[in-house]
Amino acid sequence: MEQTKKLALVSGANRGIGLAIAGGLARRGVEVLLGCRDLGRGELASAPLRAAGGRVQPVQLDLTDEGSVDILAERIERDYGRLDILINNAGIVLDGNPELSVVERMRRTLAVNVLGTLRLTEAMIPLLLGSSCARIVNVSSELASFGLRSEPDWPYAGIDLPTYQASKAAVNSLTLSYAGQLQDRGIKVNAVCPGYTATEATHFEGPRTPSQAAGIAINFALLDADGPTGVFVNDEGELPW
Repeated sequence: MEQTKKLALVSGANRGIGLAIAGGLARRGVEVLLGCRDLGRGELASAPLRAAGGRVQPVQLDLTDEGSVDILAERIERDYGRLDILINNAGIVLDGNPELSVVERMRRTLAVNVLGTLRLTEAMIPLLLGSSCARIVNVSSELASFGLRSEPDWPYAGIDLPTYQASKAAVNSLTLSYAGQLQDRGIKVNAVCPGYTATEATHFEGPRTPSQAAGIAINFALLDADGPTGVFVNDEGELPW
């Protein structure tokens, strides 16, 4: 791979916001590994991006499977020798599932949103250390903001997604921890909120399109050397933790 071309890995990228992030990065000249559990779906999702000239490659990735993550890390090491951008986008929302107890919803949600994010990040840090401009972007949600949730006039005050909100609060905590741990090693780590977006996860409700939602993640993936680390942001600016 040309050393001037950045390499990004986007998890949960065969649909919705993840696919929009992958497409946006590809249009900015980034080579993108499109992480997906089902390679067949990944091939279908990446075909239009490749037809448009993007360098996009679907790769098998299941955040709940340590073997899947390790195999991908080994492949990136073998084929590229480094990683420049990690977008932790994959996540699930189970609060509306009446067939699961609250405890089971929490268990499954944490397994993907928190443990999966942690597992993938830990596996990719050695590869990110080989980059001169490494960036980690964690896709979070303002629904996890303790500061906003304590405001009675906040527009989303009535939304009750306890397991999802708890999982994204944990992702925010990991963001701060990694930002502190990796700052001296040149890796910027930030959390972004894409906003309420019409995707399969929201039953296609929400005022934003995936392309609109993807913008903040793309911008933070491509931060220059003077950009921030350890912040939680949306399109309007910094959000309270």
